[in-house]
Amino acid sequence: MRLLTALAAGGLFGAGLVLAGMTDTHRVQGFLDLAGQWDPTLALVMGGAILPMAAAWAIAARRVASLSGLPFPARGKGRPDRALLAGSALFGLGWGLAGLCPGPAMAVTATGGLSALVFLVAMAAGMVAAIPARRSLAPGPSREDTMDIRRLTDTYAVAPQIAPEDFAQIRAAGFTTVIDNRPDAEIPPHLHTAAMRRAAEAAGLQFVANPVIGGAMTMENVTAQGAAIAAAQGPVLAWCASGNRSSQVWALCQAGRMPTDDLIGIPARFGYQLEGLRARIETLAQQG
Repeated sequence: MRLLTALAAGGLFGAGLVLAGMTDTHRVQGFLDLAGQWDPTLALVMGGAILPMAAAWAIAARRVASLSGLPFPARGKGRPDRALLAGSALFGLGWGLAGLCPGPAMAVTATGGLSALVFLVAMAAGMVAAIPARRSLAPGPSREDTMDIRRLTDTYAVAPQIAPEDFAQIRAAGFTTVIDNRPDAEIPPHLHTAAMRRAAEAAGLQFVANPVIGGAMTMENVTAQGAAIAAAQGPVLAWCASGNRSSQVWALCQAGRMPTDDLIGIPARFGYQLEGLRARIETLAQQG
């Protein structure tokens, strides 16, 4: 079903390109020729595509999973970096020179276009070469990637178990408060609450201990998590063994403040399955 859905979506996309005339390289080059006879067709196609895409994102935001049952991918952070800007510029230059981008090129190839076939071969070669090139140029993994920080909202993130030496990087990443949701009985002494508190406070972070026992979360846990989030002066990072309990207690303490589908669907994008908490979340939301 997933493959059939992808085939149908790809076919619809290709048909739209052909219908809009985007397989005509002169239309694309005419759009980029601002100093000559400018052709606005491409702008109209992109503008028309934004409307159904906006509707699709709005529907996806209210769903836990896609129609095929798979979780939606996490949305980007929305902050363009140098790699994105440079790649976009190179993409635009190639598009303007050839009059083709990947979608139209594949559509034209299906009708026997030799130039599109050459374009696709060159594009594939560039993609293969880009992997080692990016590795050699990359400055190394970001702080969030290194610690596997997963932002559920702009102000709340979860992570698997972190180490005391991570707190300086956590502070540099913009967090102001950390919540330790892991009981000492689960972990070695150097990760116990007292040691983590000393390291966090030395890094300039507010530290909150709220140990949540797996399968035995209490309302005291929920209340304490909510109070810590409300009192925070900036973004909050909570951790446990995998981030799952920190996601669960967040969903419960936010009941009534956010739609239940969001409280379940957002963690699902990171692999945390909270559907079993739906009834409890809705009960807390009704209680106010």
